[in-house]
Amino acid sequence: MSNPITAASSSMTGGITGGRRRVRTPGLPSKCWCGKRIIELISKSKPNPYRWYYRCLYAASLRLENDDHVFKWVDEAFPDEIQQLDY
Repeated sequence: MSNPITAASSSMTGGITGGRRRVRTPGLPSKCWCGKRIIELISKSKPNPYRWYYRCLYAASLRLENDDHVFKWVDEAFPDEIQQLDY
């Protein structure tokens, strides 16, 4: 039986993945905490096929998973950016 808290958290930006807490990146990410630039990629996973996402260049080049480098779905980034502009 899966843990609903873990399942829900891991699907959100800023959730817990693989025991590590992913840092929440508000709005459109421009640079990772490590100093590397952000690139746009297309997901090839079964749960999210052809979904665009932002990823740290360093983490993407090493194909890191469950790390604390920037990862954010593009469709989630735009509402965050708009919400920041509203304040």
